[in-house]
Amino acid sequence: MSEKICIIGDGITALMLTKVLLDLNIKIDLVNQNIFNKKKFSTRTFAISNNNFMFLKKKSILSEKIDSSWKINKINVFNTKSKNISSLLLDFKNKENNPIFYMIRYNNFFFNLKSKIKKNPLLKILNIKNENNLLKNQKIKNNYNLVINCNGSNFINKNFFFRKINKKYNAVAFTTIIKHKKFSNNIASQYFTKLGPMAFLPIAKNYTSVVWSVNLDNQKNKNCISDAIIKNKIRELFSLKSNNLIFSSINKFDLNFSISKEYYKKNILAFGDTLHKIHPLAGQGINMTIRDIKILKSIIEKKINLGLEINENVLVEFTNKTKSYNFLFAKSIDFTEKYFSINNSAFNIYSEKLFNKINKNQLVKFFFMNFADKGFII
Repeated sequence: MSEKICIIGDGITALMLTKVLLDLNIKIDLVNQNIFNKKKFSTRTFAISNNNFMFLKKKSILSEKIDSSWKINKINVFNTKSKNISSLLLDFKNKENNPIFYMIRYNNFFFNLKSKIKKNPLLKILNIKNENNLLKNQKIKNNYNLVINCNGSNFINKNFFFRKINKKYNAVAFTTIIKHKKFSNNIASQYFTKLGPMAFLPIAKNYTSVVWSVNLDNQKNKNCISDAIIKNKIRELFSLKSNNLIFSSINKFDLNFSISKEYYKKNILAFGDTLHKIHPLAGQGINMTIRDIKILKSIIEKKINLGLEINENVLVEFTNKTKSYNFLFAKSIDFTEKYFSINNSAFNIYSEKLFNKINKNQLVKFFFMNFADKGFII
């Protein structure tokens, strides 16, 4: 049986999916305009849960190089809204100091994964300048068993998967990487400030990724987002109190929530951010996608082992297995963002008391950690 799948996308979602399906001996046409670019996102990082890390390692998607990932053994959550000093709300750590999650540098991951797939004889890379010309071709549904679209701005997404639940957070995220003195640096920290949550995510002994999500609901906040103010806030909250921090460029992007109401059209599947885009508060966006990859891979592999054709039935089964769980998971992250965005003195006092009780309850903390690691168990 000769199966052929078309995957459309320029990011790591498309590359991960390509690698997993190539390992099933499926022919892949990868429509990717940027795979030959030497530069991607120099300051971009992302978090992968321990469960997903093991999957990527097993599938040889992650490099064994030391600098490709960084272990996070503990998470501390602080509140700085109501006091001049930081108040510890929650702390999470695994038994025996096992990693809770791993921090990955986007560039390292992207180019290592690209090198793993480029020479595979089952792969054909279509570096098409005008991607929409291919997508508008009505024969595309006949040329491939499946078409998997990971591009959120092309013809397929705009015409087939435009029905979405959308929400604008009226917020922006600022990202940078700071260089500092070397120390063990295996503890991630989240600070809930009056302007929005700031996360310190270690990526090496002397490097830490910083993400600050700033709410723009009032004019005062809009005036508090200059590079100088961002750097001063980082210096104020970072665990190593030092003025000798070296900052990379500060990048900015808008924050939105989006859940697709439709997962597939005929033999075309929406995938990755085209299915679900969530707030970066808990670092769960890429983890949702990796869980989707595992489920889709399992369904296709089962069809192949049974000698069945890879067709629209795969997409029906994938939708049935993931749609409701993805919706509930995404809404739980949205609720978390909404909860922590509330800022008044009475609520802050109540919230601190609530989290002090939660922090003493190991069973509840285990539930939160398991939920972040594995999502909903399907």
